[in-house]
Formats: sequence, C-alpha cells, structure tokens
Amino acid sequence: MNCEICEQIKNRKGLIYEDQDIAAMLAQKPTAVGHVYIVPKKHIPILEQVSDPIIGRMFAKANKISMSCFESIGVQGTNLLIQNGLPAGQHHNHCILHVIPRKEGDGLNLAWQPKQLTEEEMSTAEIQIKENTGQVGIFEKEKEKPAEIEKPEEIQEEEEDYRIKELERLP
Repeated sequence: MNCEICEQIKNRKGLIYEDQDIAAMLAQKPTAVGHVYIVPKKHIPILEQVSDPIIGRMFAKANKISMSCFESIGVQGTNLLIQNGLPAGQHHNHCILHVIPRKEGDGLNLAWQPKQLTEEEMSTAEIQIKENTGQVGIFEKEKEKPAEIEKPEEIQEEEEDYRIKELERLP
C-alpha cells in the first residue's frame, strides 16, 4: 500500500500531536499557513469506515488545534473540512479532517452557491435519507460489566445475616 498520509505518520513529518489512534500533522501541501491534517493512524480510506469514538476524538482535537491557531498564529477563523470520496475532492486514500486557518482576505474561497430544489426533490431526499439513518446518534459502546468486589466469606455471612435481620424487622 502506498499512502502518503501513512508514510507521513510513519516518518513523523510535521507531527504536532498523536495518541494511540489519531495523529495531527501539518499538511505537506497546505491551503493556508498552519493547515493541519487530523487522521486515524490506522489506514482508513473513507469517513464511513472510521469508528464513532475515533471520529469524536478527531473533532475534539480539531477544536483544540483550532484554538491553538487563534492564539499562536493569529488567525481569525478556521474551516473544518472532510473531503469524503473522489467527487467530494478527496485527494488522498486516507480519511482526513482538515483544520484550515483563515484570515480575512486570504483569497481562499470555500463558498458555494445554494441549489434551488423543488418541494418534491426536497421531500424525496428527506424520505430516502430518513429511511437509512436509524442508527444516527447511536455511538459504539462496549457493554460495561459491573465490577465485582470479592469479600471474605466471614463478611459476606455477616451481611447476609444483617439483611435477614433487617427484613424481619419490617412490618
């Protein structure tokens, strides 16, 4: 596999943050000064394949990096962008959350013209999307097992006797 992002992680080039699952690094072909990629360390091509907990951590780190850009390089805004798939402009075969620092008059244009849709087009899209979003908002969770506290037998017996005595006192 020849992935520029995986190579950048491996070589630690421009690395500004990492933990066991994600890395943040300066973009090698930046859109603006301070442009940062936040990526899963595991090679994952598209957003849909990234687990919910990792996506959450990627966005949490994007928030911190955005704040850092305001304080350290004096930006006036940031864009957070995921280009998911070739038609969306994805250039790397690796899921990337871009943090793009912005300053007034920087010449970067991420604006688009809203498309005028008919009521029927809007209604059809709403129905089709709703039918496939039953799991939206549900995060992956491991079933938590209650911690079992082992007690010496003599204490367990005393507690059992205590509980029975208490039950006998009830009217």
